[in-house]
Amino acid sequence: MGSYQQQQHTVVVATENSSSQAELLQMTLAAHGISATISPRAAGYPSLDFVAGIGVLVRPEDEQLARDILSGVGIKSDPPDTDAGS
Repeated sequence: MGSYQQQQHTVVVATENSSSQAELLQMTLAAHGISATISPRAAGYPSLDFVAGIGVLVRPEDEQLARDILSGVGIKSDPPDTDAGS
């Protein structure tokens, strides 16, 4: 499955301003058995990453556990997407 298709079946649980922070969250989730990816950087316009942030994405079925893990280590996760399914 390609990167685009994988992202279509994921939800953003956190957004960070740097790739190193996003990778740290990715590793934290992996240590708890949750596979996470980070959104691709805006290669042509790196400053957009600072504005939009770098998303940490997980499968929908892992979303609540990922949010609980991040909360447990003191990281505020992004609010759930309430427009899903609309």
